[in-house]
Amino acid sequence: MKLRPYQNAAVNGLLTYFKRGLRALLLVIPTGGGKTVVFTTIAKRVIAKGKIVMIVCDRKELINQANGNLQRLGLAPTVIAPGYPQHLNNCYLASVDSLRNRELPKVDVIIIDEAHKQTFDKMLTRYKEEGQTPLIIGATATPLRTGSQTSLHEFYEEIIEPTSTAELLRDGYLVPCRTFSVKMDLSTVKVTGNDYNNAALFNEFNKATLYEGMLEQFELRGPTKKTLIFNVNVQHSLNTVDAFRAAGYTAEHLDGNTPKGRREWLLEAYARGEFQILSNCGVLTTGYDEPSIEQIIVNRATKSYCLYSQMAGRGSRLYPGKKDFILIDMAGNCYEHGLWGDAVKWELVKKKRINSGVAPVKICKVCEAMNPTSAKICFDCEAPFPVQKKELLKGEFIEVKATRGLSVEMDFKSATLDQLKAYQKKMSYKNGWARIMFDKQKRGLN
Repeated sequence: MKLRPYQNAAVNGLLTYFKRGLRALLLVIPTGGGKTVVFTTIAKRVIAKGKIVMIVCDRKELINQANGNLQRLGLAPTVIAPGYPQHLNNCYLASVDSLRNRELPKVDVIIIDEAHKQTFDKMLTRYKEEGQTPLIIGATATPLRTGSQTSLHEFYEEIIEPTSTAELLRDGYLVPCRTFSVKMDLSTVKVTGNDYNNAALFNEFNKATLYEGMLEQFELRGPTKKTLIFNVNVQHSLNTVDAFRAAGYTAEHLDGNTPKGRREWLLEAYARGEFQILSNCGVLTTGYDEPSIEQIIVNRATKSYCLYSQMAGRGSRLYPGKKDFILIDMAGNCYEHGLWGDAVKWELVKKKRINSGVAPVKICKVCEAMNPTSAKICFDCEAPFPVQKKELLKGEFIEVKATRGLSVEMDFKSATLDQLKAYQKKMSYKNGWARIMFDKQKRGLN
């Protein structure tokens, strides 16, 4: 297989760093850029030198798909997972779940797919504790950890980033995205860990008006396009399928508990075009490659940039006659994370969340006492706070376009006031944000 120039650069970069004595590298290639091709090429070279390689993915559900991809690229791995025959080999494919209660294989190189996920941390720690020192290649499109997650620099020494989404678009390796979105008020939705609580989020999205709004946007933007939908949970996905079927469209549902045979049939039938809409929950965000997808509906909100980027990017692959893909963002995720394709500055050391140290408050209009925002009555005078009816969808669906020269991760330390004002407008921040950030910059507080 002939590698693209940036894929060659990735292979050479990894080998160069290993020759310099580094032991753990993070390979960053955007969704649709072909990172599997890169790490398969590395694996073949390692195997040719008499070494043993293990490729690890994060879920058992991905084993079949990963095995098929590796075999098409010339590898014949022994699969370490329940139900597969076990035999010695120079190449293994395992889910991290399957390794959890097993003796760790003795290998020379470990390649981790979707390495930004914390689920691999214990495996890497076990190898270290047992005195095994294989070379590590972590592959991901989004090397980002936040909040209480362990920083990636604890496991990796250097980032290899041979290309970006902007470069892949420029060079014709991906198709551009047209984003249609609406602002949504989720200020009262409970957050668990680093993302919205699933039950609370489902409660917000499981409304007739939102199913109707999604169907309306679908019919406005791409009623004939092959569409992939991401939902909050299984019931949400099933309800979504019911809504589309009731409107006369062919739609099917897939989740992590879908039986293997049914899953394989669904993906193959979808690829052949036997039905138009595939609705899923928590399955097709990673490791799924179907170039004929023309439209993505993100039917949920997320605080995770990684998840948002992975969902959106499923529509970006090249396909005959496909000039772009549509992204219908039902929750205004783009206002929090930026547009798919925006530039991002990746770093191994996670960024600390900025906190002013002051809890949000509201003022009682009767006695002017300060109260927590969650208070229903004033803690001082016991006057009730007025209950405001929550307007879930705020404004109208619009096409959200990029502001030239801006990125999701701006360098706030050197940005001009005009750049900050443009960023403020793009991200729909409140008036005055740019001036505050600029003043902080001048005082060295950013």
